[in-house]
Amino acid sequence: MRAITLLTLVIYLLYATQQSYGLMKVIVDFDHWEHINGSDIFNVDLLRVRKYNRTLSVLNGTAQVLVDLGDQYEYGLSFARSAQGNNQYDAYPMKLASRPFCEFIKTHYRDYQHMFLNFTNLPFVPAEGLCPFPKGEYWVKDAFIDSSVIPVVVPEGFWRATTELRIIGTGEVVATGAMYVKLTKELI
Repeated sequence: MRAITLLTLVIYLLYATQQSYGLMKVIVDFDHWEHINGSDIFNVDLLRVRKYNRTLSVLNGTAQVLVDLGDQYEYGLSFARSAQGNNQYDAYPMKLASRPFCEFIKTHYRDYQHMFLNFTNLPFVPAEGLCPFPKGEYWVKDAFIDSSVIPVVVPEGFWRATTELRIIGTGEVVATGAMYVKLTKELI
């Protein structure tokens, strides 16, 4: 009798877990973009978040890359979360580690470029890479985050994705920016 009760409990927990994660929808909503430093490398003053409809915020505008970006720089992304939305962000152990810029473009950028090439005039990166990344003016029109790529186990809250561009060798940070989003979940 105990074995049947234990088996029933295990089956229920497996079912409940599958239901919780299987029927959950993640919603990612842009809040704003912040250019912290590096105006001699990037000019992003014209990027704005706006409400597209009742449920979706999008990124619009133009940005300029003022120098060719090659392997003299390294680039990375780190994430932090504020559960309460009170600007007290805790570092999260999820990141895209810093690596030489051309390698970053060849790997991470290339892996995710399908998510934003329809919204921008950013260059397509082929398998062999693109180095240096060319300076120029790049636009973004009604860009949003495809929330289907966010794992359901990522917790709700306010998120900050911080980008850093450093000079290789000295480690000097020459450009920093941060994108803020709100992540919520709802049952389908």
